[in-house]
Amino acid sequence: MDRLESLRKMLESNPSDLFLHYALAMEYLSAGDDIPALEKLEEIRHDAPEYLPTYYQLAKLYEKMNDNASAIRIYEQGIEVARNQNETKTMNELRSALDELIF
Repeated sequence: MDRLESLRKMLESNPSDLFLHYALAMEYLSAGDDIPALEKLEEIRHDAPEYLPTYYQLAKLYEKMNDNASAIRIYEQGIEVARNQNETKTMNELRSALDELIF
């Protein structure tokens, strides 16, 4: 059984496990399957907007797909979520990635 199949099977047993959803999205990314990765990351952002790891990966994926407007929007949303959670390190990482994209 490959990793994608394994993650899907685990999600059947634990459909509310955010980390498993995120791990599946990362597995899609590593396999070069950008569309399923994008769909999964957007699903996580919609269903669990407080799940901070989603924002960096989603924005980077939008960058890769040459959708800079969406990348900027996601970075900005992530910065706000990080600020609200007092996650200074993550907030700075998101801000740095945003600055790199803009400048």
